[in-house]
Amino acid sequence: MGFLLKIFILFCLQVSLPTEAADVEAKLIDDLLSQYSRYVRPVAMESQLVEIFYHMKLSRILKIDERNQILATAVWLEQWWHDDYLKWNPEDYDNLTEVTISSRRIWIPDTVLYNSADVDKEPGTGVLLTNAVINYTGGVYWPAPAIFKSSCSLVITRFPFDEQTCILKFGPWAYLGNEVIMRQVSESGDFSQLTPNGQWKLLAMPVEEHLVKYGCCPIPFSDITFTLELRRKELFYLFNLVIPSILMSWLSVLSFYMPMESGEKVGLNITVLLALVFFLLLGASLLPPNADSVPLLAQLLECIIVIMCLETAMSVIVLRLYYREPKTTPPRWLRWLVLDKLADILFMHGRRHPFRDYDDADIDEGLAAIQDPFDPENGPGSIDDRIVGKSLLEKLALQESVAKETQKGEDSDYESDSGLTDAIGGTVKQIERCVSRLMEHAQETDRSDSVKQQWLDICIIFDRILLIAFTLALVMTSVIVLFLMVA
Repeated sequence: MGFLLKIFILFCLQVSLPTEAADVEAKLIDDLLSQYSRYVRPVAMESQLVEIFYHMKLSRILKIDERNQILATAVWLEQWWHDDYLKWNPEDYDNLTEVTISSRRIWIPDTVLYNSADVDKEPGTGVLLTNAVINYTGGVYWPAPAIFKSSCSLVITRFPFDEQTCILKFGPWAYLGNEVIMRQVSESGDFSQLTPNGQWKLLAMPVEEHLVKYGCCPIPFSDITFTLELRRKELFYLFNLVIPSILMSWLSVLSFYMPMESGEKVGLNITVLLALVFFLLLGASLLPPNADSVPLLAQLLECIIVIMCLETAMSVIVLRLYYREPKTTPPRWLRWLVLDKLADILFMHGRRHPFRDYDDADIDEGLAAIQDPFDPENGPGSIDDRIVGKSLLEKLALQESVAKETQKGEDSDYESDSGLTDAIGGTVKQIERCVSRLMEHAQETDRSDSVKQQWLDICIIFDRILLIAFTLALVMTSVIVLFLMVA
């Protein structure tokens, strides 16, 4: 029985002790706030300054809206100040040294974010009104989480290898610099517990105090500025925007390596050109419309588009020369420059025929070297087999020998022999006229083919020159712009 009585007494004591402590805390709060006004600065003398020690812990970079140039962050704010009206003697309140009071019941600084861009809320009202911890000496500690949207001017020249600097500027909205002043706790904000962001990396967060005089008042206002130094993580843009654009531009120069007869040279250039225009529009949709500077990536794409337009134009000109029906040979200087010099430099010796310096007279001399089959000095066997069939030549030679034997053996039939000779002579003259026409046609065909072949070879060499020139132009442009982005 006595044992149960002891347990009951201990239980009652354990219940009564917290109740008594709560009563002491409630009495302390009532005593502190009985004549307290949350609208009056917590100083005993009017001329006394209220120093606000301000510190910020960056929790997360929520988003950077690049088109609207807005930075969204989640932070933990810590503020300390001294309140002359929130003091007590711990001995009077059961040695209670600290008490927690709602921040809505005490004076708190009207600190706001000066460069707020949150149009849905009042400036700087993203702070959650949590409880404040008050010490018996009058010290007030108010930790509070907050979500801010601040304006941030972005410099996009080196996109996507850019570094941005965004500021969070905090200060009292109504109190002048001789009433409330902001103090920094450390040289840098705290980002040790920052949640990693997929697009941005925080390099540093220095803190500075300022006293700035505005046009409204002769006395300056105090503020404290946190500067966020950010670097973009370029891997996403590198593999999805930069590298595909450069590779597709390099692919376009292969149109000069395609055969003329393929019919796809211009089509390839136009297809790649449309793809680059798509990438240019994609990059423009990710960036803010800024008239002060043009991103180097946009400059690179525009240079590539200009080069590709020139590629397409040159392909059309070369195709026009390739498929035309030439009437005259190329100029002597052009043949010397292209068929002789450039062909040697490009190691295209005799791709279609030996490239040498010749003109129309050379062609005519070469074609005239074919012997006349009816020249007595050449004899009947000099006729080229490709002009007159071999069987026809043998037949003509046989008829001539038969005619001579008949003339020697039959003197009495002279008139008959003369008729046979005349018939053979007439036939031979007809054959001579036909062969002459065939030789003229063959000469004209050879000359036309030779002239056309010269133009074709000039087009092929031009294609190779353009392949090298545009490849160098694209490679140099890409390397220079990428170096300027990274440097």
